[in-house]
Amino acid sequence: MPGTLGRMAAALVAVAMLAGCGITDTDAHPAGQPVEGGLTARSSHLLRVYFITSQGTWPVSRPAQAGDRLPQAMKALLAGPTTGERARGLNTRLPSTSRPIQARTSKGRVELRLPWLVRDLQHAAVSQLVCTAAAASDSGGDPVIEVLEPGMGNDPWLVRCDESGTAVPVEPGGFS
Repeated sequence: MPGTLGRMAAALVAVAMLAGCGITDTDAHPAGQPVEGGLTARSSHLLRVYFITSQGTWPVSRPAQAGDRLPQAMKALLAGPTTGERARGLNTRLPSTSRPIQARTSKGRVELRLPWLVRDLQHAAVSQLVCTAAAASDSGGDPVIEVLEPGMGNDPWLVRCDESGTAVPVEPGGFS
């Protein structure tokens, strides 16, 4: 009897090994179209607008209409965070204004004509403006933002949005 049990156990082990885990070999199968939607640098359906948290600037997505995205982004920025975004701790440092921010892309740069003097804005507000403009521009890459202030002529202040969502001067010593 002990020999029979041993042979039966050996046979069961052999059958289990031959059966494997039950998964058969298959070839690769197409998975279909890539996922669409979400916020990407060049998404045509969404805008990236920067607001402020206790940790610094934070991008949120907003629906984009067909056409020039830059004015849409500036309008969304001036409208401020939604009630839900405020509940999550987002706010703005931009003062209210009845005048729009004039924004356009020109020669691979973004020109912003502000209704305020930069010296009257907090640095976080300038970062909101610059990073929102950079994200909405069609110039691609890391555009230079030309900031023009009322009554200051046509000598722009040249800035960029860095990887942390902060406005930084294009040339060293640009902040005073």
